Amino acid sequence: MKQVNFKEFNITGLRFRFWVDLTDDLLEKIQSVAPPDKDGRCVFVDSYKIDNVSHFAVALVSKSKGERRYRIGVMWERERLTGTGKGIASVSKLFEIVSCIKEEIAVRCTLRLSFGGRRKYKTIISLPIKITDMPKAIYDEIYGMHFVKREGKGSKYDVILDLQRNGAVMMLINYRKLMNIKESILEDILQEGIEISDGFVLREKK
Repeated sequence: MKQVNFKEFNITGLRFRFWVDLTDDLLEKIQSVAPPDKDGRCVFVDSYKIDNVSHFAVALVSKSKGERRYRIGVMWERERLTGTGKGIASVSKLFEIVSCIKEEIAVRCTLRLSFGGRRKYKTIISLPIKITDMPKAIYDEIYGMHFVKREGKGSKYDVILDLQRNGAVMMLINYRKLMNIKESILEDILQEGIEISDGFVLREKK
């Protein structure tokens, strides 16, 4: 699995999860490299540094409803946790094993980003919104907005923008993607999330 520099894309964290049917053979391969813990979960861990910035990932494979149904959840963080336990199998190894699954899977993703520091950014809607024509309003400014993109009866994605007191813009994106489970899954998920992000926060050219 490719090591992605989260800082380069203003990403602070990523979570994604999906449910899949595992054959006895696949389950045996997973458990052979990551024996179940006391709660029956198989744990996989990755960590690396890029430009002295720590990246940490943990993946959990746990039993779900159904005879062969399992939930695979992954948490990827920047500058939070470092190091790995001795002998713990890598997240990359997990996706190397399950990449043989051919059908497309619905993956639920949550991406966190932070835009601030020396660079200047502008949002699709200028924040804060100052309230001037409502003298009896119980608030004076709006520092955050929640956007939803509909798809059929559900939503394709939703985006929360939150302007911080220091001028930084925090962004939270929830989205779903139908995709094949392969070793490039991290890159594919991030590409989708970054494309959504680019529509809401624009970097100002100097």
